[in-house]
Amino acid sequence: MIILRDAACETVRNKGWLSRTPASFQRAVLDRCRLEQFKAGTPIYSIGDKPRGMFGIVAGCLSISVAPAERGPYTAHFTIPGSWFGEVSAFTRQPRSAGLTATRDSVLLHLPHRAFHEIVSNDPSAWRLFGLITIGHLHVAMGGSDDLMIRNHIKRFVAILLRAGDCRYVSPEGRCPVEIDVNHEDLAHMANVARTTAGAILRRLESDGHLALSYRHISILAPDALRAMLRD
Repeated sequence: MIILRDAACETVRNKGWLSRTPASFQRAVLDRCRLEQFKAGTPIYSIGDKPRGMFGIVAGCLSISVAPAERGPYTAHFTIPGSWFGEVSAFTRQPRSAGLTATRDSVLLHLPHRAFHEIVSNDPSAWRLFGLITIGHLHVAMGGSDDLMIRNHIKRFVAILLRAGDCRYVSPEGRCPVEIDVNHEDLAHMANVARTTAGAILRRLESDGHLALSYRHISILAPDALRAMLRD
């Protein structure tokens, strides 16, 4: 996968966190970023790693793994281009509390740890702009927690599936079908259902024309129809 630096910068200027910040701040971040490529299955960082900066996704997809208590690590969510991660360790200078792994060949922008602190040293108000990333992650976590409280296990599973594809509330423009690199076991764990239950729901949704299934991969063909199931 070959992506030129200018094209990579344009991607994150137009979608996600950085697109909602002032142009001067965008320049300060992007001027200090390195363009890096990761093969499918390669960890970007793992739980417990020392902080080494932030990452913004230009192309591809990443899985997020967590181990908040005695269980884990396990897959908790997926990311799409325009998403940024790693700011918490940049704030705290503590080891990583989550892990990121490329689920397919991916291209990322890497803002090194030293560059992050150079930006906030030059402009202390930049802390607030970096903090918007964490607030966005909090909103995702709150929404995910709310979905996990859905009593009906089929609706709960569909809600988690839509969230994994970043189409929980609206279908992303130009992204249909929505592609997710996930196996049945991880998705079952995310939705708090048995693996056999997850398989049965997926086969039913595929037979209804809402999904296409393949090895470690799900294509959401009809996100609007799936969201309608949650309203019924």
